[in-house]
Amino acid sequence: MLKRILCFLLVVLMLTAVLSACGGQTAVKPDEGSNAGEEQKAPTAAPVTEPETKSIIPAELPKFKIGVMYYTFTDKLGSQMKNALDYIADDFNVEFEYIEASWSAEAGQAAMETALQTGLDGIIAVSSGVAVLDACKKAGNVPFVSIQVEPIDNNVAADMSAYDCYLGAVSENDLQVGINAIEALHASGVRNLGVCGLTPGYARSHDDRIRGVKSAVKQKTDLTLVAEDYTLAEYAKSVSSFAAAYPEMDGLFVSQGVESIYQTMNTEGLIGSVKLAMVDISESTGDYFDNGTLVYIAGGQYGTTMIGFALLYNYLYDNTRIIPDTTVTLRRPFIEVKSSEEYEHYLKHVDGDIPVYTAEEIAQLIHGFNPEASYGSFAKASADYSLQDIVARHGDLK
Repeated sequence: MLKRILCFLLVVLMLTAVLSACGGQTAVKPDEGSNAGEEQKAPTAAPVTEPETKSIIPAELPKFKIGVMYYTFTDKLGSQMKNALDYIADDFNVEFEYIEASWSAEAGQAAMETALQTGLDGIIAVSSGVAVLDACKKAGNVPFVSIQVEPIDNNVAADMSAYDCYLGAVSENDLQVGINAIEALHASGVRNLGVCGLTPGYARSHDDRIRGVKSAVKQKTDLTLVAEDYTLAEYAKSVSSFAAAYPEMDGLFVSQGVESIYQTMNTEGLIGSVKLAMVDISESTGDYFDNGTLVYIAGGQYGTTMIGFALLYNYLYDNTRIIPDTTVTLRRPFIEVKSSEEYEHYLKHVDGDIPVYTAEEIAQLIHGFNPEASYGSFAKASADYSLQDIVARHGDLK
């Protein structure tokens, strides 16, 4: 009996020793195919990749050569227009020929006639009138789109619409921008206003800006138009004369924002006493928001250039005419900037490496690529166009 008890105790002691040596752990069977005794590694997860969005632009496209006419491609707006079109040129297999011409109708027509001799498939121009269409007709009915300007009046619009090569005009809402500029000036405290503009009858865009200004002034019982001058782009001289003759002037609207305006306000000692609103962003715009002079500026017109391209490309690709009645201009808003903070957003999202529309966004407006594309698509893109719209669409793009 004692012998059996001793054997039992011995077995218990041996089991206890084994369990102590194993640390109380349960052995794990190695994975099949691995060597026993090797350290087991956690499986590596496969990298997650975002699915690529397939482009709706066909891989093979016909080659087109398009002329683009503006008075200079070296100023702020001109360089933006060129950069935006160059950005999408390869995607649409397009070669752009940039045509510089002065403001005069005669010079513009002569420049266009010369360019048409090189065999252009279409024209996009900051120009309007029957004369330019005559040149396109003589060159073989080369299709023409007017951008950033529109026929000077309804009679000219009717005459232009009679040309088969005319695809219509797309322009900013210049009347509204004049109204909005005055609202911003008035809100900043301006009560005695000076206005500088282009010679009346020279460009409907400038005429409409001034009409908008005057209509807004009439709505303000405490706002007085103390000085106005309209000459062919001699705005600096106008500002100098205003400074000498109207010391009570505390606000200024100029229908075309050029660097000379800023310089003249400095030399005439108007910084700090006169608030400024203009159309067209230039190199010093940010500085004058920062020093409190600028309260409103409108820009971003090169988006209209890209929309003008879409109108023309629709026709070149499969003869689609987007604008049903070419006597009526497709109008778009400006990008409006009212503070240094908004100007920083403008620099990043409007004046950055990626233009306000990508190639894919333009492709969505081409009926040959997207059967849903129509005049309504263009109207919606126009209605949506704003600084906030661009930030929302391109906020994640690098």
